[in-house]
Amino acid sequence: MNEISKRVQRISVGDKPQYYRYPDEIREEFIQTDDIEFRDGSRVIATEVWDYLTRVGPVKFPNLYDDSNLYSRRLSRDVTLPFALKNNYLAMTLHDRMTKAKGHPIVFVQGGQSVDPYYAAGAIALRPATTGSWARRQREGLTRNQDELESEAEKQKAYNAISFEICNSAGYEHIQEGSVPADLVAPYTALRCSDVSYGTEAHRHGPRKDDVKLLLVDYPLDHQRDKEWAITYFAENLRRLTRNIDALTGRTTTEDDLAREIKLHNQGRRLAIEIAEMWWSAIDPPTNGQDRRALLGVGGMEGHGDPVASLSILREARRSIEKRVREGHKTKGIRDNAARLFVCGSCVSPNSARTEEAGGIIVGNDNHWSDISTIVNESGEPYCELAKAVLSYPYEQPIAERARWTVEQIRKSRAGGVLFLYKWGCNTQSAIARALVDEIKAQSGVPTMIIEDDMWRTQTEQLQNRVNAFVEMVSEQ
Repeated sequence: MNEISKRVQRISVGDKPQYYRYPDEIREEFIQTDDIEFRDGSRVIATEVWDYLTRVGPVKFPNLYDDSNLYSRRLSRDVTLPFALKNNYLAMTLHDRMTKAKGHPIVFVQGGQSVDPYYAAGAIALRPATTGSWARRQREGLTRNQDELESEAEKQKAYNAISFEICNSAGYEHIQEGSVPADLVAPYTALRCSDVSYGTEAHRHGPRKDDVKLLLVDYPLDHQRDKEWAITYFAENLRRLTRNIDALTGRTTTEDDLAREIKLHNQGRRLAIEIAEMWWSAIDPPTNGQDRRALLGVGGMEGHGDPVASLSILREARRSIEKRVREGHKTKGIRDNAARLFVCGSCVSPNSARTEEAGGIIVGNDNHWSDISTIVNESGEPYCELAKAVLSYPYEQPIAERARWTVEQIRKSRAGGVLFLYKWGCNTQSAIARALVDEIKAQSGVPTMIIEDDMWRTQTEQLQNRVNAFVEMVSEQ
């Protein structure tokens, strides 16, 4: 028995039974599934994925396999969903893949925004959550508690360096420390997250301001989608973005490059829409809430730093969800007639497993779904068409318009209640929460609740108790 096998045996079946292990009996069926294709033309076969998840992953990242409580679950436990296991694999190999991505600049971007132009110019776009995930995958062999403590220490350091008023440090701490080798900070400066605005300004004075270039992709507000000047202005900002990436790569990005990238990303957006509508149409939820939300991240085509790999996962997911809906699959752990919750707010969600344990299930989130569900017109001048799409994101519209779109999603998802969550320090979402929720309730009639969450990593008992009480209220409707 080699050393890796011995170490896996110790943490999986030895004196620490709380560690999860993928069951051997599913191996043969899993290894018959499709390869994961990557943007550089390479591919990973299902056998390699299985070997990594069962032999390498538990040794490198035991914190991810920790099953000691429902709060700590980060990997999907639904072993009958091939796409979920492959999604886990891509998450764990992020650091390895980014390290090998020579010649492709790493660009830090805003979450909840399309990344078509970044990839068209040959860059890799990483949003805040992905940046944090990359940094965490650089640390090997940590327990769950060690991983949480180190992450919290990094956050506190960033709060001091940027501002204690922000809701979270959005990955800037890793860029400023140099643990994530970004080449360019270039987010769209929409007001959906105030911490990104704080961070871009703080970067001007940070320790890596000379190493990591800064570009503000300025996003006009106030009924922007209806104004021709705003479309022209934002399209020029997108052109300026690709020119700045070109300065790093030495190449010239053409309109044809962007047009091809838009088509590629539209494939992902359309697949995500199909999957969501199938999921919502099922009598019983075809997956648990964690796996549903993971698909939402993949549908944005940027969660793993490789849009082609994301497409591989989405195609696999579509087949699985379609089969489950057709066969009336009943997902383990979901109660009959579970209270269906729709969640509003940036970078927030209750703990899926604990919510399901209480008799609920999260069936939708407005954050990120706003950009995924917006298809870019593939005819016409690509920069202008992309600008029109981005400026029409429902999440970025005035409150009344955002509420109308949200109510439409609530009806499609058959949600029975709406939770609006925001982090302490989120100056944007906290300011509009009451007005938006009141508008949603007036239009839909469903019960609503607003919760402020003051902890970034840990879902506190106080938060979960309030969620559970809301689940009970929705169940009684």
